[in-house]
Amino acid sequence: MKQLKQTFTRSILINQEEISYNLSYSKKAKYMRMQISRAGGLEIILPRGFDLVDAEKFIQNKSGWIKKHLKHRTSFQDKFSLFGNEIKVIQEFDFFIRNHKIKFEKNELKIVSPQRSRIELKKLYEIWLKHQAKKYLSERAEEIAAVNNFRINKITIRGQKTRWGSCSSKGNLSFNFSLLKYRKEVIDYVIVHELCHLREMNHSKKFWLLVGSICPEYKLLRKELKGFFEA
Repeated sequence: MKQLKQTFTRSILINQEEISYNLSYSKKAKYMRMQISRAGGLEIILPRGFDLVDAEKFIQNKSGWIKKHLKHRTSFQDKFSLFGNEIKVIQEFDFFIRNHKIKFEKNELKIVSPQRSRIELKKLYEIWLKHQAKKYLSERAEEIAAVNNFRINKITIRGQKTRWGSCSSKGNLSFNFSLLKYRKEVIDYVIVHELCHLREMNHSKKFWLLVGSICPEYKLLRKELKGFFEA
């Protein structure tokens, strides 16, 4: 297999300070790209045949931005989770894109952001998590409802501040997207909890017997929610 990218470590003097960077020549690159990652620092990716002198002039022109982001670069491994497992969240900055690019693969969430972005990493993670939750929670709720003969009118995914889920008298269910941080078994418990409210709009003994008939381990699963909200 032919090598698509060659990487070299170089350095450049910016305002009397030596800055190291990784230089890559890529057959796939159509234009020069500069980015700063939490893992590897400053990286310059050039198309084949691009003049290195022009690249270093560009680095000098962007020296203020580079030094600012290198200074505030945090640790490579941030603590975020998906379905009860810790995942790596990596953010890079790219001068030549206008929109954020997010990709999840092999337990790693990679976010490439425009260099002028002011959105915090945590917020970008939550935007992605909410998008995943809309699909997963809706489909899972419909699946559990079908097996247990519940009829749902509407499902919404939100970022509630005080609860994991809710059920209205009209048969509408709402779930907190942050549930996706927990194990699937815990998520199922919250879904079952709200589905049971379709028949019992209270927390009576009859309600908990119904929950237990579908989710026998609900008491243990409930504890995993760490007591943040009622569910």
